[in-house]
Amino acid sequence: MRRFYIPLVLFALALVYLLLSGCVTLSDKTIPTKVSTPTDQSPPANEPLYVMVWNIGYAGLGEESDFKADGGEMLRPPGKAVVKKNLAGIQGVLQDAKPDVVLMQELAGPGFLTMGVDVLGGVKAALSDYSMFFSSDIRTRLFPGPISLKHGLGTFMRVAHGPTEIIRIAEEPGTIMGFIKRRYHVQVTELEASGQPWVLINVHLSAFDEGANTRMVQLREVLDLADSYYQQGKAVAVGGDWNMRLAPTDFAYTADDSAQFWIHDFPREELKEGWQLAIDPAVPSVRTNEQPYEAGRNYTTNIDGLLLSPNVVLESAKGFDLGFQYTDHQPVLFALRRAE
Repeated sequence: MRRFYIPLVLFALALVYLLLSGCVTLSDKTIPTKVSTPTDQSPPANEPLYVMVWNIGYAGLGEESDFKADGGEMLRPPGKAVVKKNLAGIQGVLQDAKPDVVLMQELAGPGFLTMGVDVLGGVKAALSDYSMFFSSDIRTRLFPGPISLKHGLGTFMRVAHGPTEIIRIAEEPGTIMGFIKRRYHVQVTELEASGQPWVLINVHLSAFDEGANTRMVQLREVLDLADSYYQQGKAVAVGGDWNMRLAPTDFAYTADDSAQFWIHDFPREELKEGWQLAIDPAVPSVRTNEQPYEAGRNYTTNIDGLLLSPNVVLESAKGFDLGFQYTDHQPVLFALRRAE
């Protein structure tokens, strides 16, 4: 009898622990951060300022993967070796590009989605001479490492800058798996480039909200925030994954249109006079995840880019066509300067 009693007690204790962890995770409204600075002093920024935006999909959404929320079958990557392959590819792109600033989304520490791979640490290692500010929008509390989540935004800078600030934006009404609340926020960093004041805002809006209702509330909050800095005489660039189609595109695809259920157009009528959206129209920045990537089959478009204040000039925008090998998003590099 004792032989059956002990496993039953252990199972009951484990269940109670997981229920307690779920309750703590749901009730915790904090946004934990992780900050790192290089050992050597960062050089001053000069114009043009090179800014890269990239949602790296926690190195788990490369060409081999689909994703359940997008209509696919997978909840996790196919395996740890795939995550390591994707991370190595991401590291190589970052080291070759060497932008002044990287505004990154869907970074993640070791845990459930990364198959235990420390993607955040791997990215930081590739950008060893950059400062890092990471903040979690999705995270669990008290869950053991293999089933934990730590996922969020990262701002990396190899030029001198001021402190990075977190500003919360509207949250979705529901939860993930019943016990995880995504704590949406933006990261705001001020700096000087060629002696002029700039503000960089890292953004990642909601993706699967019904009718894009949460996205629209978030967008208006971000636009008001950006304009408040512009009214102070600062040059403003808001960059990241908007989860809205930033411009019409006509990249070839054969997949069923049902995979585009989450895509909505950016409402340009919401922009004040002089504000502009910046993308590279020649290279798609995202692909649908209802199936693993197949060139010419998955739908692709541009949802990753910059919003620029009227006193910013876009010198260039370069999308990196990586064939979606490492992520379901592709990086875009922008060269910016203040208008004279």
